[in-house]
Amino acid sequence: MKKKWMVPVVLLKTRTGYNAFSPAIEGCVATDRTMEKTLERMREALEFHLEGERLVKQLKGTKPIRLLKDTFDDYGTDALYASLNVAA
Repeated sequence: MKKKWMVPVVLLKTRTGYNAFSPAIEGCVATDRTMEKTLERMREALEFHLEGERLVKQLKGTKPIRLLKDTFDDYGTDALYASLNVAA
C-alpha cells in the first residue's frame, strides 16, 4: 500500500495560465492553462518524483509550514498556496 504525503505546492499566475512547484521537492514543476489542470499535472509530477526512495526519505524530515514561509518570503502575495495529497 502506498503512503500518502501532504506536499506543499505554490501556484503562480502567468500570462498564459499557471505554473506550479513544490518547495519540498526541488525541480518538480507543472504548467497548464487552468489552475485545476495545473494542480492535476503537479500531482502527477509529484507522484513520479516520489517513486524514488531517496526523495521519500528526504520528505520524512521536512516541515511543510517552514517551507511555505520561506517560499512566501520569496514570492509574497503574487502566489497562491495549496497542499496536495500524494501517494508514494
